[in-house]
Amino acid sequence: MRTAISYLPLYFKLVAAGVRAQLQYRFAFVMRIIGLLTAYAGMAATMWVMLYRFDALGDWTFYEMLFLLALAVVSWGFCVMLFFHFKSLDTYIVNGTFDRFLVRPIHPFFHFMSMKFDIGAVGQFVFSVVVFLWVSSVIDIQWTAAKVLFLIATIIGGVLIQGGMLVIISALAFWTTKSEQFYWVAMYPARNLTNYPLVIYPKVVQMITAFIIPFGFVNYFPSTVLLEKETPYFPDYIGYLSPLVGLVFFLLAYWFWMAGLSRYKSTGS
Repeated sequence: MRTAISYLPLYFKLVAAGVRAQLQYRFAFVMRIIGLLTAYAGMAATMWVMLYRFDALGDWTFYEMLFLLALAVVSWGFCVMLFFHFKSLDTYIVNGTFDRFLVRPIHPFFHFMSMKFDIGAVGQFVFSVVVFLWVSSVIDIQWTAAKVLFLIATIIGGVLIQGGMLVIISALAFWTTKSEQFYWVAMYPARNLTNYPLVIYPKVVQMITAFIIPFGFVNYFPSTVLLEKETPYFPDYIGYLSPLVGLVFFLLAYWFWMAGLSRYKSTGS
């Protein structure tokens, strides 16, 4: 079995081909970026309206909540690029087109992952960078080398957590044939929770997002480290575990996907 590193040159070739194909439709590409920027700007405006009268939500100010949102958006952008098409795996299984990923001399998981690279998600990076720069200047975040490295590791961890969840959802199709609805039932609500500090939710919700669907490690827990805030019900060091949680969660998701693959039976379509 080839190692993951040995697949990297092939992955970049497949990604480059996919990017060239997407750039053939430049107007659609630009409009999608504008649409994403507009959507996230609308979310930020909603936060501002919410806090206009009360100034803060719990002990979180508007700018701290913007930082929380930007951290969630940037990791979701990478996740969309790499893993979003996993939620449609059930379509390939039902149509019988998933078989092609099994008959080629490439690892099925890697092959399916490299099938699509959604460059349109670059709009989320633009939003996040602008917000990071704006918020850092307003609330005077003291960026040290250690904080920058932790931010990068946190983003990677957030990508792995959200990507791992998409992988788990897709793997359910090996047993149930249809799985995309689980995205709307489980992952979509969990992602919406990350738009606001978990401290405002009931304790049971905080525990679920910490130990079952660990979306609290995508942005809330690491934000408390970067913004030097307390985490009620949890130890102050929990945010530092975000990169590790991401790695462990994704490895579990990969194992679950491969377990489902071993049970796969072609529909013969």
